Amino acid sequence: MVVVRGAAAGALLAVTAALANVVLADQVPKPRALLNLTLLFLLLGFIVSGISAGLEATHQATRHGAAAALSVFVPVEIIGVLGRLDRGEGVSLFAMLFIGLLASSAGTLGALLGARRKARRSSL
Repeated sequence: MVVVRGAAAGALLAVTAALANVVLADQVPKPRALLNLTLLFLLLGFIVSGISAGLEATHQATRHGAAAALSVFVPVEIIGVLGRLDRGEGVSLFAMLFIGLLASSAGTLGALLGARRKARRSSL
């Protein structure tokens, strides 16, 4: 349940960013600054999912955070692939693996932050 709650928290931000990215990537000329901003919000969504999982986890917070972020990665990647196919662009396996690794790392980092905050609150 910890992973599901973490994924739900991060999905609100990450899925919205992925949808915005698909819409912006279809414009001519491409607004590079806004596309980069959507990628930043995507990364923040992965971190938020990790933080949420880290706050709720009773053990193995980092594992829960990584799993929550990877759970968010799946719908985000589906949106991205469908957007690229709609524009007639190819799908890169390397890019998919890189974003998956980035999601896992961001979720782990978020879980560490969440677990640290939880420990600080419980020590007061």
